[in-house]
Amino acid sequence: MSEEDGRQKDKIQMTMEILEEFLESLRQKGRGKGSLQSYQTILIGLYEYLPEDKLLRAGTGQEWREWMEDQDLSPRTVSTKMSAWNSFVQFLGRREWQVINVNRSYTEVQPELTRSEYLRLLRTAREMDNKKSYLLIKVMGGAGVRIQELAQLTVENVKRGTIQLESHNSKQKRILRIPPVLKKELLAYTQSEQIETGPVFVTRKGEPLPRSSIYYYIKCVSQDALVDEEKVNPRCLWRMYQSTYEGIRANIELLMEQAYEKIIEDEQLLVGWNVS
Repeated sequence: MSEEDGRQKDKIQMTMEILEEFLESLRQKGRGKGSLQSYQTILIGLYEYLPEDKLLRAGTGQEWREWMEDQDLSPRTVSTKMSAWNSFVQFLGRREWQVINVNRSYTEVQPELTRSEYLRLLRTAREMDNKKSYLLIKVMGGAGVRIQELAQLTVENVKRGTIQLESHNSKQKRILRIPPVLKKELLAYTQSEQIETGPVFVTRKGEPLPRSSIYYYIKCVSQDALVDEEKVNPRCLWRMYQSTYEGIRANIELLMEQAYEKIIEDEQLLVGWNVS
């Protein structure tokens, strides 16, 4: 492999030519036709997952795995695909890019993003004048839009202030209200980016932003924000959003119980027995 093949110091551009070279190396090692077909299918899927520049880097494997887990793929499927990733990057001479512990269970305890860490991410993105990172973090962590729902966040829906979100092939639906302050920021962003219709977050070609790019934008501020990169992903933002909402709901329920007890006590003073 040479620099002319797309190799860079810390990034490598994935091409169909490089993929064919990898498959040929497997053929020479005696891999069967079925095995080669499996590798080809998996790595074409990786190619389609990558952003427009098709660049591989140190964190690509981990981000790809997180994306697959968000798709509710079985642990065995994820493990198989990550094994193909590890073989591919070893062929590229980037063994340090391999993802270890590919058999991780879905039930493994994941790191939790705190509200203060979330605010540090927002503050850092703002200070870096990185509007796209700022808004992606805020939309997912603050408004509760999941990564698979982002394409449904359109200019039209933002102007309306509500979105009927659908996921899992339209099997799950929910109504999401966009907070007024976020609505104002999103509309200012679309105006500055000259996005008049369709999804808010798009590529230069106007297509919905791919997941790999979404991961990149939300992770790129983690180091400056002094937040562990493992916590900066769509799943952790979603869990933080849910945890915040559950805390508010618990407080409301407590207030309701206290208010009802006060009603009972007041009624007791009016009509209750005088029990000593």
